[in-house]
Amino acid sequence: MADVALVRDAIDAYNRRDFAQLRALMTEDVELRPPVSVLTGRAYVGHAGIEEWLHDVDESFSSAQIVPRELIDCGDKLLALTEFIVEGAESRLPLGSELGLVCDVRDGRIASWLGFFSHAEARKTAGG
Repeated sequence: MADVALVRDAIDAYNRRDFAQLRALMTEDVELRPPVSVLTGRAYVGHAGIEEWLHDVDESFSSAQIVPRELIDCGDKLLALTEFIVEGAESRLPLGSELGLVCDVRDGRIASWLGFFSHAEARKTAGG
């Protein structure tokens, strides 16, 4: 249950854009791969990567929130089935989509945060 609370706290910190809290919840070498990484091939690494990731999200959207629906402890991974609610930076059009997250936890902190465009993809990766 500690991993579930950790990821829930990280989602909450993301929604508030609380960089300091995310740093506290994530390892110094955390690897962040939002779903778009599949297209760009780009990951955000370390605490500097967290700050860059938040900046890129704020540049891309006028608002972006992760709404947790179900958090599942899969043993060595944590699966988060969520909804990603965004509003376009230019269009201001709201859009919601599935967002699956698979997180590895090491020593009580998030070591990787992998995002997927669908819950099914995330489940497959988490083995859940």
